[in-house]
Amino acid sequence: MADQSRTEPVKSGLVAAQAVGDAAKQVGERAGQAGSSAVQQAKDLASDAQTRGTALASAVGEQVSAAAETQKQSLADQLEDIAQAVHRSGAELEGHQDWAARLVERGAAELSTIASTLRHNDVPALMENVQDLARRQPALFTGASFAAGFALARVGRVAVAGASKADLPEAFRGQP
Repeated sequence: MADQSRTEPVKSGLVAAQAVGDAAKQVGERAGQAGSSAVQQAKDLASDAQTRGTALASAVGEQVSAAAETQKQSLADQLEDIAQAVHRSGAELEGHQDWAARLVERGAAELSTIASTLRHNDVPALMENVQDLARRQPALFTGASFAAGFALARVGRVAVAGASKADLPEAFRGQP
């Protein structure tokens, strides 16, 4: 009986240790499940964010393309108007200075060609054409770039000269 009284606490301790081990195992399993659930939720959130980001980028790209297309058409219309004005100027020179008239007519034809190219090509194709011209004719491209820059500067100067102080942003109006 003395042996039984000595082994009872050991058996009780083993049973308690087994119960603690089982409880720890269950806690570990539940923690693993919770961790797996958290990982899956994080993956789902990341996937959702990626999908929304892609959709947003696509929408922005479409808006930019639409705006570029609108500006491209407007520029083509303006170039065609300029080409017609240059053509009329060339017609006035005929009979007086035929060599200048031919030169002006050639310029008007080129402007019409550029306007047509703008109307019938998308923006990436236009950029490719400009890059191709720059590679084939670097001197012509550089000269045309300078001429365009000077023309824009003159147009800007004329626009600013015709603007009143009220047309300027407040920061540029100066002190009264």
